Amino acid sequence: MGRKSGFLAFILWGCGLFLLSGLHRFYVGRFWTGLLWFFTLGLCGVGQLIDLFRLGDMVRVANSEGGGGSSRHFAPANTVAPVFNVTVNAGPAGMATVTPEQIAAGGTQLLSRR
Repeated sequence: MGRKSGFLAFILWGCGLFLLSGLHRFYVGRFWTGLLWFFTLGLCGVGQLIDLFRLGDMVRVANSEGGGGSSRHFAPANTVAPVFNVTVNAGPAGMATVTPEQIAAGGTQLLSRR
């Protein structure tokens, strides 16, 4: 299967507002939860709303797996919606920012101040 488009997944998610919930889940390869969303109207709208924030991750995972979509893990993400990416790198004033290298090195470096 080809690469999945976040924009198209978002459009399919929007079809859930017109009683066609779950189309976005079929698109990213999640057949069984797509059926669940379809027959329960997106878990009474709650699941549909949550998927608005998770849709970017679902597309990213589907693309990283080659369209399989059967994995139960999600990549760490900074996605608010598939078209808006927000990265938060700043910490409180006077505190050092934690880098992935510091996390991998251990906890002693995490408490240091600038």
